[in-house]
Amino acid sequence: MNIDEYDINTVMKYFYEISNIPRMSGKEEKIADYIECFAKKRNLNYVRDSYHNIIITKEASKWNESDESIMLQCHLDMVCEKEEFSTHDFLFQGLEVYIDGDDLKAKDTTLGADNGIGVAIILAILDSHKISHPKIEAIFTVQEETTMEGAKQIDVSSLQSTKMICLDNMNEEELWIGCAGAKIFEYEIHEKQLCHCSDETLVKIGINGFRGGHSGKDIAKGRGNPIKEMGNLLNILYQKYDIHLKNIYGGRKVNVIPRECYSEIYVKYTDLSKINRELIHFHKSLKKSILYDNENISVTLQNITCSNDDCFDSATTKKVIDLLTCLKNGVYHQDKYGNPLVSLNIGKIENDSNSIKLSFSIRSNRTKVEKKLENELQNLVYEYHLQETVSELAGYEHKERSRFIDTCKTIYKQYFKRNPKVVDMHICLEAGFFGSKIPDLDFIAIAPNIYDAHSPKERCSLSSIKRVYHYILLILDTF
Repeated sequence: MNIDEYDINTVMKYFYEISNIPRMSGKEEKIADYIECFAKKRNLNYVRDSYHNIIITKEASKWNESDESIMLQCHLDMVCEKEEFSTHDFLFQGLEVYIDGDDLKAKDTTLGADNGIGVAIILAILDSHKISHPKIEAIFTVQEETTMEGAKQIDVSSLQSTKMICLDNMNEEELWIGCAGAKIFEYEIHEKQLCHCSDETLVKIGINGFRGGHSGKDIAKGRGNPIKEMGNLLNILYQKYDIHLKNIYGGRKVNVIPRECYSEIYVKYTDLSKINRELIHFHKSLKKSILYDNENISVTLQNITCSNDDCFDSATTKKVIDLLTCLKNGVYHQDKYGNPLVSLNIGKIENDSNSIKLSFSIRSNRTKVEKKLENELQNLVYEYHLQETVSELAGYEHKERSRFIDTCKTIYKQYFKRNPKVVDMHICLEAGFFGSKIPDLDFIAIAPNIYDAHSPKERCSLSSIKRVYHYILLILDTF
């Protein structure tokens, strides 16, 4: 097969088209309409369920005499993150995509290459009449970035293949053959606002400018967590000064390393100058402790006014601070090469007038170690009388022997002129749910190089898109 004749123009055409369609997790109706219309126009058999998952079937090309079939899988939704100053509305607006050298980017927002590039590659393959391939079962799922409800609920009984190429990866040098499971936790502190601080000054503390990123792929990169650091800072202040918490908020999603956190606290006016000096000192120590990409990190203090002087009492303030300082964050357990095996990401904190809610996730490739961490968390639940909600995402353990994986590795070496890094990835993929439903599922995940996913700095390499597209075409031509 001469892959040189297959450029990425068609892939890019579809990526630009889907980038114009809002596709927030849980709001995939419009992108599902687009995929359904695509199938209808090409007379391809498809099934769309009530969740807006779509399976499209394309029969083997006339050049392919194989009786095998293969699944191509990706998700339709994207992580919707933007710069703090951005007015972009992900519910109604498409992305402003542009090219910067070899990088594909979006203006002030996430790019959605995770998993939009995968969607575009699959559509290009389904659209072509020149590509040699076996029967293709293309699976487009929803809500992957939040609950994975699409993969949980999808009916796979009509699928014939036991071989899956997942296009949800971020590094062309790696073939992912396994993925972590995850648990999503929500802790809630229910307290009434018992304190009135009419004689004190309300100030807003901001800790921001962190790099953020993907809570699985980037968790071991030492980027820091501003929610955790806010707990550390408030703990310092609580030990020395009379403070009362009014509001605390930061982060947006459990699968995103947060970039900022803010707290509003009542303090005595006479303590303001001393507290400001504490923040200056904390800022200096913070930049020393976070060595990676720390130039934009800031710690700020400003006086604010509020018509309502209610706040949380001292005991509740201390409970929130203690919880944030006690809760682990980052890599909890790693292998001898430094790869994370169990990690925790504090992803979001917010409050209303009566309660504080903290959301975080655990990713795990090692069940026994995960259980140890969960036992520690249970101690916190009992000690602080927290209301706890937990949901779970399935992991996938690869086969010890797989002809499919071996073949993909061989083709990779022939095309890229190097061996792939075969990785049991510390990221949650939908393969966990497909593996629980399809006996003997064989699975790899491969995709172009995507950097800073789940953040507004997300970018995707154009040259890598072309290489991965060609690589997948060679796999299809082999089966």
